[in-house]
Amino acid sequence: MKIYCSALKIPGAVLENGNPLPRFRDREQNQTLVDAGLLENERRGFGYQTGFRELPYLVQEDYHRDLKERKLTTVVLENDFLRAEFLADYGGRLWSLFDKKAGRELLFTNPVFRIANLAIRNAWFSGGIEWNLGQFGHTCLTCEPVFFARCTDSDGTPFLRMYEYERQKCFFLQIDFHLPDDSACLFAHVKIFNSKEESVPLYWWTNIAVREDRNVRVYSGSDGVIGIKPETMGSQCVHGFGHDTMPFLKTLNGKDGSYPQNLPYSNEYFFQNRPLFADAWEAAAYNDGTAFWERSTPTLRYRKMFCWGIQRGGQHWKDFLSLDGQGDYLEIQAGLSPTQVHGEDLEPKGCVRFTQAFGGMNVDPSRAFTGWEQSKAYLYDLVESRLSEEELRRADSRFESAEDAVPDEILHFGSGWGALEAARDPQIVPKGLVFPKETMGEMQKPWLVLLQTGRMPDPEPNSLPASWMTDSRWAELLAQSLEKAENRSAAAWLHLGLMLYESGKWKEGVAAMEQSLKLRPTAICCRNLASAAAQGKDWETACDFMEKALSLGGAEQSAVFAQDAIDIFTKAGCFERAWDCYRNLPQALKAVERVRLNTVQAAFELRKWDFLEEQFASDFAVLREGETMLLDTWFNVQAVRLAEERGGPDWHTLLDEVKETRNPPYNLDFRMTISSR
Repeated sequence: MKIYCSALKIPGAVLENGNPLPRFRDREQNQTLVDAGLLENERRGFGYQTGFRELPYLVQEDYHRDLKERKLTTVVLENDFLRAEFLADYGGRLWSLFDKKAGRELLFTNPVFRIANLAIRNAWFSGGIEWNLGQFGHTCLTCEPVFFARCTDSDGTPFLRMYEYERQKCFFLQIDFHLPDDSACLFAHVKIFNSKEESVPLYWWTNIAVREDRNVRVYSGSDGVIGIKPETMGSQCVHGFGHDTMPFLKTLNGKDGSYPQNLPYSNEYFFQNRPLFADAWEAAAYNDGTAFWERSTPTLRYRKMFCWGIQRGGQHWKDFLSLDGQGDYLEIQAGLSPTQVHGEDLEPKGCVRFTQAFGGMNVDPSRAFTGWEQSKAYLYDLVESRLSEEELRRADSRFESAEDAVPDEILHFGSGWGALEAARDPQIVPKGLVFPKETMGEMQKPWLVLLQTGRMPDPEPNSLPASWMTDSRWAELLAQSLEKAENRSAAAWLHLGLMLYESGKWKEGVAAMEQSLKLRPTAICCRNLASAAAQGKDWETACDFMEKALSLGGAEQSAVFAQDAIDIFTKAGCFERAWDCYRNLPQALKAVERVRLNTVQAAFELRKWDFLEEQFASDFAVLREGETMLLDTWFNVQAVRLAEERGGPDWHTLLDEVKETRNPPYNLDFRMTISSR
């Protein structure tokens, strides 16, 4: 078995520094979702702590559609059977799992590294296996560097450790990858540790991308699933979740849902597996006699199938994330909760651990593609023959005993946040994790200064904060600092205000930010107060603060000030104000994609047809999954023009006709629901 560093040469997008401005969490953290027939035991935790939340992380939105030859740092683990290659600078994504004996790739590996707007922080890419920890949605670590280290267990066997400090929930994440010399499957032993003295909402899903071709069929341990009603999947709808039974799903009008090609629209369903070894598995089999399988210890009991569907919009998304005709994939996933919109807490100083295994195998198509129950039993027997329940139990116990092994060598550095936490309280860092001091940089510097001197440093004039913090332990340190008059700076009040606001103390947070503004007016403080007012639907105050942010040079500091201003003016119904803001921007800012997109509604209301036609012809990189605003506006324009042709009926009355009779440009059509044509 070998562990070494390498590089992946691939046509890829470049992700720049991105958005420096914070986005506040939803004030209501428990999503309001529709119970469309859940069983009684499936209602516990439904919607709990699944509202939008991003801080202390920031948006990663500075990328484009053009591709350049790139060299991505990888870490490789291999034996005579498998070669596993991880993207060290992108969340530790397992990019490739190659079966050396069969000579085939077991995962969907994208031919390009294409970034699109699908994650909590925006930037995301398809392919491989993603380790999703933290908040509902793709992990905040998706496009972040993580630590990799070579370790050795008590028997002298080397293994690969990936680890990082997750700042939002204050978790330490540790994944030990084991690939014994005689093993044809890769093991991932996951440990999640809550560093706080309070309960913290827990979220974990392992997302595995596999090829969607060759009449693929998906299986897991349960017949019972939770599905989403397709008519509730539009971007403006609240999703409706209901219980169903495999394989003939009601949402498919009785079609066999184990075949993803039967799903015309983008959709997903969650296998409600029992807490048994015999249920905690999933497989994707192909009619050419090959299959991918995974199984885990019962802690990770739930499974999911996601596909984009075969309609135009879903196919567009697959092409958009890859190259035309080369991006067909689906995901089989494994999680800790009944669905991704079910939540639960991890107790103070609590720990969750489980082991998951991945591999390939051959199947007999005549047995894998027959009746559901017979095929499912056949696939389970094959999985059991590859890795039995008893073998998995023994492996899990062996891997747990190696959790505290100190790394022999750090192969790749992650962020400096773990080192900062170690400086604050070295006792909270798990034994097997090492965070060198030299990993700390400019982002950690102001917090290290606060820790060492008791005072938050002032940034350079007209500069933006290097980073933000939401951890209550740091908020306490900052509040203690502000008890001394000499420490009461605009920067300190700004950071405390954000921390209070993000913790749910909205009035106290606003008051602290207003105190910052009194000491020294800054564009960033005005913008944050505008965002807070917008959350409270106080649009007049929000607009006034945004105007002040711009007058203080916000747009010169970052294009995000302009796009936020246009967004707030538009939501306030001040369309002339929004258009004037756009019209008066320098040409470089007018070219920014999100600035243009945020201007579309105002342009429609003011009948700026030339501007709209330019946007309709554009190929935007940052369109959000489920975001149909640009397409909706295209339909609105067609309805207005049709109304004019017919002598002036209300264009709203013609919208349904237009949507039925007019085919929109392909570059605009990302519809994910059954309504797309």
